[in-house]
Amino acid sequence: MSKYLILLILLFSAPLQNTLAQQNNSTCNGPEYSVLDFWVGKWDLTWEGGSGTNEITKEYNDCVIHENFKGSNLKGMSISSYVEPAGTWRQIWVDEENSFLDLYGKKDGGNYIFHTTPNDETPNIQLQMVFSEIKPDSFIWTWQRTDNGGDTWQDLWKISYKRAK
Repeated sequence: MSKYLILLILLFSAPLQNTLAQQNNSTCNGPEYSVLDFWVGKWDLTWEGGSGTNEITKEYNDCVIHENFKGSNLKGMSISSYVEPAGTWRQIWVDEENSFLDLYGKKDGGNYIFHTTPNDETPNIQLQMVFSEIKPDSFIWTWQRTDNGGDTWQDLWKISYKRAK
C-alpha cells in the first residue's frame, strides 16, 4: 500500500470513529432518565368492563419511551421524554378517538404523576394519570379528574398492569 493511501485512510477513519463513539454514548443516561423504566415491557391489562395489552419500549438512545396501548375499547399511543431543563417528564398521548393530551409529570413519593396543563377557560378542571403500587411485575394506573384545582381527585379509570409472560 502506498504511504498516501495509508495517510488517507487514517485521515478519514479518525472522524468516523469519533462520530461512532458519540452515537454509542447516549445523552440520556442519567438516573432521571431511568425513573420510568419500571413501565418498559409487555403488559396484560384489566379494568372494570375491559382488558387489553400495552407494550412499552425505550427508543432513540434511551431518550424516548414509546407506548402502544391496545384495549378492548380503545387503541392509542404515547411518547414520553425527560426534559432536563424543566426537571420534568413530558408525554403526548393520541388515540383512535382523535384525543390529543399533553401531560407533564414527575415522581411524587412512591408514585409517578402526570398532569394536563390547566387551560384559561376551565382553570379548575384538570386531568392526571397516576402510576402507583409499583412492583417489578405489576402496578396500578389510574386516570383522575379534579373540578376544584386539585384539592380532590375523582377516579375515572383504574387499570391493573401485570407483566406479560
